[in-house]
Amino acid sequence: MTNIGNNIKKLRKVRGLSQQAFADLFNLSRGNISSYEELRAEPKIETIMIIANYFGIPLQSLIQENLSVNQILNFSDYFEPAIVTNSTKKLAGIPLLTREVMMNNTDLLKQIEGAPQLQLPIQSKHKFLAIEFSELIAAPLELEVKEQSILIFEGIEMEYLHLLHNNLGLFLSEEEVFVGKYEQNGEQISLILSSWKKSLFSLSDIRYYWKLYGKFEKV
Repeated sequence: MTNIGNNIKKLRKVRGLSQQAFADLFNLSRGNISSYEELRAEPKIETIMIIANYFGIPLQSLIQENLSVNQILNFSDYFEPAIVTNSTKKLAGIPLLTREVMMNNTDLLKQIEGAPQLQLPIQSKHKFLAIEFSELIAAPLELEVKEQSILIFEGIEMEYLHLLHNNLGLFLSEEEVFVGKYEQNGEQISLILSSWKKSLFSLSDIRYYWKLYGKFEKV
């Protein structure tokens, strides 16, 4: 028995994807995903290879290991050119806020529109934002990210608010930026940096909140 079913379920939940949304990425049905996650069936090796390359996870790890959240959140350069070239997946342009931009500008929201873009193999209708991490950004120790790493954040969508709990996220407004962990208490959601710094989520300010999608750093 492999770990592919459990890993697919974990991948889907960490990425905030429903079974149908995950299935759509790989031309599968929701029933296929359900059967994999319930360990009633396993995908064909060709499908496993495509999933592994889409998420930048070594094939052997996806099949055999019990993947951690940290592994899933880390981008890598594992994509095999043959599989990527033959896929129908398009590259998404993601605005990048560099260290220099964050150091020299007070209204960072205005910089997103004209920012240089990263081209990454992401298929999603959601918004994404990339940030070059530095000491200028306050972040919890558990983030475990190196200087000059690129953090990829996904815009918050209303239908996925229930999946934010315990996920790392970004607060980015005209005057403030920090990384924290989402905590849900009843209907109240907060993005918490520390015991003395947090931001209470509200739908009216949803554009200020992002969820960590992945990170890219030199090995």
